[in-house]
Amino acid sequence: MLYFIGIDLGGTNIKAVAIDKQGTVLIERKTLTNAHLGKEEVIKRIADLILEVKMAFKYPVSAVGVTIPGVINMKEGTVELLPNFPDQWKGVVLGTILTDIIKLPVYILNDARAATYSEKKFGVARDYDHFVSLIFGTGVGGGIVHDGQLLLGSRGAAGELGHQVVVPNGMLCGCGNRGCLETVASGPAIATAAHRYIKQGIATRMRTMIQGDLNQITPEIVDQAAREGDEAALEIFKSVAAYICNAILNLKAILNPEAVILGGGVAQSEILVQMIQEGLDQNKVLFPDSVGEIHILQSKFHDLSGAIGAGAWAIYLTEKNMSYIED
Repeated sequence: MLYFIGIDLGGTNIKAVAIDKQGTVLIERKTLTNAHLGKEEVIKRIADLILEVKMAFKYPVSAVGVTIPGVINMKEGTVELLPNFPDQWKGVVLGTILTDIIKLPVYILNDARAATYSEKKFGVARDYDHFVSLIFGTGVGGGIVHDGQLLLGSRGAAGELGHQVVVPNGMLCGCGNRGCLETVASGPAIATAAHRYIKQGIATRMRTMIQGDLNQITPEIVDQAAREGDEAALEIFKSVAAYICNAILNLKAILNPEAVILGGGVAQSEILVQMIQEGLDQNKVLFPDSVGEIHILQSKFHDLSGAIGAGAWAIYLTEKNMSYIED
């Protein structure tokens, strides 16, 4: 039996799992990222966490997968962009550095692509060969599976679905463009919309829920208020759902997927997901249901999707390398 470790590097925490080839989580650990201390410290913390899991696990580990919340040059194995980290990561050969420390093969993948892959290998998309995922958190990530394979593009950066423009000349996005889906459907975007309602003096129970402290507004607060029938919260979610529907309709026209997987904390809102489904039901254009029906599914793994996907990616590449050796 082969075993693998998956690491999910986040802005706040680094999460780790040990899994078998069936995706069963056997060990789970996490530690603080401490990104403000610089990339050398972050890399050390990743390595230390891998070694901690390896020591706690009674079976030998074959390989490690590591996800990062940024852009990777898959051909060169280098980090190209890590936008929410204060240090300069461009050109860091993260896989090679970690391999030298932990003495195991290390494979790197974008976090949203890893979350997508986790659903294909072990989650709600196992029976789909054509699907996309949208991951809603601090930003909006994504991934594409085509013919059963994770689509990475010419240099490994395909799948940045949160950076399709849904509001022409809209708000400036962290990527440098304007009006990206991320600017209107991420967790911070939802909190900002709630801020506006409260500052404008619009009647909303969200004001009471946060006891006047605007720093306490989160997507979870908006969701709770929406479930309690708050009109302002419902309007926020209606707007967000409309933008997400537009993005999905774009993907439908381009990729003709069988399903869309919604992941991340924002997508755990049943009301928001229902609004998205209703919006798609009202916009059955271009394709008849026989070739255009889309199933909207919520992620199975939630907070562990990145780490499990990293482990799954290590399984895939290990088996691929073994098949080359056998050939």
